[in-house]
Amino acid sequence: MVAKKTQAKIVRAELQGGRIPTSTANTGMGQRETLEAIILNLASALEISEVSKCMSARGSEFYRAGSTGNFQSASNTILDMSKRLLP
Repeated sequence: MVAKKTQAKIVRAELQGGRIPTSTANTGMGQRETLEAIILNLASALEISEVSKCMSARGSEFYRAGSTGNFQSASNTILDMSKRLLP
């Protein structure tokens, strides 16, 4: 029998001497480029071969993971796809 995995939680971190150690990795990427990279990574993990993108009349980008379903904002697409990874 497979044990049920517990969902991760976010906890308040202890500061080290009042400083927050951070990374500058990927800070050169724009927000849209970052969101699309996350969407593509999730699609690959879910074995989704294609993500469709369209632009609304107001210039907003919307995404659909796979060939069916509704288009969503990037953040909602990421949330939906990440939930699919959970048991």
